[in-house]
Amino acid sequence: MKNNSFYRIAVIVYMFVKFVIQLYIFNKRHPAWDTQTEESWERLVQKQAGEYREKALKLEGLMIKVGQFLSTRADIMPDVFIKELSDLIDKVPSLDPKISMGILEEEWGEPVSSRLSEISSTPAASASIGEVYKGKLHNGQEVAVKIQRAKIDRIFKTDFKALRIVLWITKTFTKFGREIDTSALYKEVVQVIGDELDYYKEIRNAQNFQRRFSGSDSYYIPQFYEEHSTRRVLVMEWAEGRKVTDLTFLRENGISRTATAEKLFQFFVDQLLDQGRFHADPHQGNILITKEGLIVILDFGMVGYITREDSASIRRMIQGFVLDDYQLVIDELQQLGFLLPHANKSKLESVLRNYVNMYLSSDISELDQEIVEQIFADMQKIVREQPIQLPAEFAFLGRAASIGLGVLTIIDPDIDFIELGRPVVSEWLEEADEKKGSLQAALLKDSLKPALSIPRNFNEWLEAPNYQRRSEERKQFRQFSHQRFLWLYAGFGMTVFSSLPFLFIGIWIEHMILLYSAASFAGVSIISAFTVIYRHKRWVAKFKENS
Repeated sequence: MKNNSFYRIAVIVYMFVKFVIQLYIFNKRHPAWDTQTEESWERLVQKQAGEYREKALKLEGLMIKVGQFLSTRADIMPDVFIKELSDLIDKVPSLDPKISMGILEEEWGEPVSSRLSEISSTPAASASIGEVYKGKLHNGQEVAVKIQRAKIDRIFKTDFKALRIVLWITKTFTKFGREIDTSALYKEVVQVIGDELDYYKEIRNAQNFQRRFSGSDSYYIPQFYEEHSTRRVLVMEWAEGRKVTDLTFLRENGISRTATAEKLFQFFVDQLLDQGRFHADPHQGNILITKEGLIVILDFGMVGYITREDSASIRRMIQGFVLDDYQLVIDELQQLGFLLPHANKSKLESVLRNYVNMYLSSDISELDQEIVEQIFADMQKIVREQPIQLPAEFAFLGRAASIGLGVLTIIDPDIDFIELGRPVVSEWLEEADEKKGSLQAALLKDSLKPALSIPRNFNEWLEAPNYQRRSEERKQFRQFSHQRFLWLYAGFGMTVFSSLPFLFIGIWIEHMILLYSAASFAGVSIISAFTVIYRHKRWVAKFKENS
């Protein structure tokens, strides 16, 4: 059934909608958080993660990719969540070796023994797209042979369709969906992840990184054997090592966790803030460490690209934080596409300044829980009120940065990112000093900013009552709109309720006739409900325009 397109889409979309509703209900029932609420939240997240893991291991494909990403977010995800999804990193169920050997012979057009003197009977690792076998060439060189999973092309094409539905639901019914360009994000996902299905592209990506880090003694990228590789088969040098997050291995071999985190931090900085390609999937399964402390980077199938202009903007934005030039920070955010032209730059500048000052003057680990919650509430309010968006081209850059942050946090929970970043920023400032004039001139300009901003600040003070009135009006309108939507959602639920039990039963017992019949009835009901919702949204838009 997992190869049936309709079945895969139905399972994925149903699970997503169920999770969203569960989280919505939980937040409504628990407006204030305490220790008991936190425990209940962890139980809910653990239950959802367990269900997701079971479905991902059964269906495979894109679900495993998403699960791998979530399992690396040690900086924000509860431990119970990470533990439930940890098996998705390198413990994906393997195929029958006969199937993989058949694919290998089909790609080579000759028996396996003609190119390999030996090959392992079972895969050394099994991932979402391919499986890795350990082999040996006739010249004695040990190699890793990565073989693409059977029918993976078709599975990913189906999952991309399910992803389009999920993104449409997110765009239509969630606040987060209105903050991003879901259409552009979908195209970015299809392009970047779709490239993983062509191993020729992975070889070219890896060769680019080999040239980029050829002079480094801290990192190593294995060699590839193009003469034995095809679109579905990849042959590369076998690399010995353990996952970089294997803390027991680090301790047994006397490898410093702090030094390892610092080297890996520099690797991420060199990629994510410089023009060129960056590793978009740097989870712990793709980063090994040897007994000597050498970091080995694997799997260059998922690679993103940062342009020269975007790299320069990101650097200038970070310089703005260091030089306390928040107008520069806001300007670069707009240049990068995170802010729309009509954003209230002065308000955002003030908020950023307050939060950064709070971070620099406090020990985050000692901040009161209530203060932390208030910070996040204020940030969410700003995102709701201001025209802030997530450009699609930064989706994988943000993903790579998030994964890297999670890996670094596992290796060294006490890592100080600001201290590690100071030498990097100092180097940028020296480069800027050589290209655009002295640093003293920049500091002088920065020192004059408070005086130059007096007229603007005075005008903001005069306009404060109007801002407050408009804010209250927007708040009342949102409350009114929310109540109207609640009634529509209730009507929508009643409309499709009669067909859902039959649909779920069809999925559960894998009965195709019942599944298609129930889905057809549900589809007609949902179309009718969405027609009502669409007319209501037009009425709301007209009301808002005239108010």
